[in-house]
Amino acid sequence: MQPLVSVIMPAYNTDKYIGDSIQSVLCQTYNNWELLVVDDGSTDNTAAIIESFAAKDSRVKYIFQQNGRQAKARNTGIARSKGTLLAFLDSDDLWMPNKIEQQMIALSATGADVIYTSGLIICEPGSTSHATEFPIVAGTVASKKMFDLLLLHNHIPVQSVLVRLDAFSKAGPFDESLQYHGCEDYELWLRLAANGALFHGMPEKLITYRRHPTATTHNNSRVLKPMLRVVQRHIDAGTLDEKSKRTRLRNLYRELLAALIEEDELTEARAVLSELSGWDKSGIVTALQKVLMKVAPRTFNTISRELLYRTEWHLTRLTGQ
Repeated sequence: MQPLVSVIMPAYNTDKYIGDSIQSVLCQTYNNWELLVVDDGSTDNTAAIIESFAAKDSRVKYIFQQNGRQAKARNTGIARSKGTLLAFLDSDDLWMPNKIEQQMIALSATGADVIYTSGLIICEPGSTSHATEFPIVAGTVASKKMFDLLLLHNHIPVQSVLVRLDAFSKAGPFDESLQYHGCEDYELWLRLAANGALFHGMPEKLITYRRHPTATTHNNSRVLKPMLRVVQRHIDAGTLDEKSKRTRLRNLYRELLAALIEEDELTEARAVLSELSGWDKSGIVTALQKVLMKVAPRTFNTISRELLYRTEWHLTRLTGQ
């Protein structure tokens, strides 16, 4: 008997894409699955599209909740699921037809708790340019090593994950805190690693991820801000040396500052610069940068980038950090 795979799909106002996403599950060569689509309070035609699929195939289940964001929607779906394996697909992304089948083969061969794959990234008109595929870590990776690798970079696209329910139950659920919204999956991967899960990455490109103007990840700051909070939460639990930890956090602060200024979120950018200055007492944030942020914030990225790297170069030579 093939194990039942519960596919969890949060959905919010995605009537343009969700039909294709559901169809990519229906087209799977592995047939023993259920698809729990959690409508997170949509106001467009999303509900009608989901219900039309559910009326034709009993494996598709429609669940409604008042708007509570992705983490809550995923937890709602998981609470109603019946499978021994969980998979995640967002309502604007796609799976290759053999995605689950290939992952089930890898699951059996490796004994891993978490199977993930590479995939393609497509940018639709109006979206920002980005990489064309996911930079994953391929092969089987033990929990402690994966924890440190994840602290430095999220190598696991949520749309690709197949995880054993018992491993998820030990580490989960998704954290619904607003500060992690947009990176609640990243935060869960770290907790899975901290709880001893074995990971296996497949180089096959078995998913397609869409970048478009209405996506949660369209503005870089919406990803970088929760990513910074996730790393801050877990950074001291790994085995990274102090230099690696400080470099990771400094880079996240820099990237977030740059994104906020480019998005014209200047009040928040000033708050982030103040936070960086308070956290890093090494002098990497200079008096000139503070003045720039107050009087000419739109020139901050151009002028400050060189100052930051020059200051850090001197600090590295003096302190080794």
